[in-house]
Amino acid sequence: MERWRRFQIKDREIWDVELSYPGEGVGHEEKFKHPCIVVKFNKFVEMATIIPLTSNVQALKHFPYTLIINPNNVNGLTRQVIAMIYQIRSLSKQRFISKRGRVIRDNFDKIQTLLKDYF
Repeated sequence: MERWRRFQIKDREIWDVELSYPGEGVGHEEKFKHPCIVVKFNKFVEMATIIPLTSNVQALKHFPYTLIINPNNVNGLTRQVIAMIYQIRSLSKQRFISKRGRVIRDNFDKIQTLLKDYF
């Protein structure tokens, strides 16, 4: 059985995810491995809607729909990151590498508010 079939993914979790493989991704799309917040996991098709995170603080200055997330003992992050709400997308469970932790409720509520405004 493939490794990815054995683990469960839940909403609000932070995972390291392979966003693209060599040759994929264009423009401002985040590429390669990044931590991501799971907004919603669909167990029927084994896909998750995610928001990529970046440590590049320039994302705050140049792009709307971003949120600062500070490291804490729950989320498993090692430095301050920016949630890039405008980069929301759905990916196969097969792209998920390892779980870091879980985003705190307050940050997740702020993300939900930004998503409602975005859409």
